[in-house]
Amino acid sequence: MGRITFDLDDLRSFVTGIELGSFARAAQRLGRSTSAVSAHLKKLEQQVGAPILRKSGRGMVMTEAGEMLLGYARRLLELNDEAACAVRGWDLHGTVRLGLQEDFGETFLPQVLGSFARAHPRVRIEARIARNAELLDWVINGQLDLSLAWDSGVSTPFSRRWGNA
Repeated sequence: MGRITFDLDDLRSFVTGIELGSFARAAQRLGRSTSAVSAHLKKLEQQVGAPILRKSGRGMVMTEAGEMLLGYARRLLELNDEAACAVRGWDLHGTVRLGLQEDFGETFLPQVLGSFARAHPRVRIEARIARNAELLDWVINGQLDLSLAWDSGVSTPFSRRWGNA
């Protein structure tokens, strides 16, 4: 068997479809047609030499090969994005005051900040962990530049909803 070189667009279609739970939504998010996303998936299956998805009821589930590929695909995409930031963002510098809830601070923060620090070594992140209400007050009062928190139901000019959990 020859060497396999995965296409990042194919991998991004696969990962996005799995994360969104729908390849139609993945196509929409990626600005592609559903047939293009289907072609990406078919190409991946040909390269892997086995199905990566199988029908289950009205949806699709990953096969063992698909689950294995997903982990590697995420790592490859993360490295690609990190490299792109590193070569394009070399001039980023300064301090970002970031606020997070404990949930994010324990799970999300270490991995994301590690990747960001490698890509942008001249940016210093000051992370503060607190409750939603405190974080919102600190953003409003200029004590934080950015905060990630669960939706508190309070809408401000500073609030942006990024997704649902």
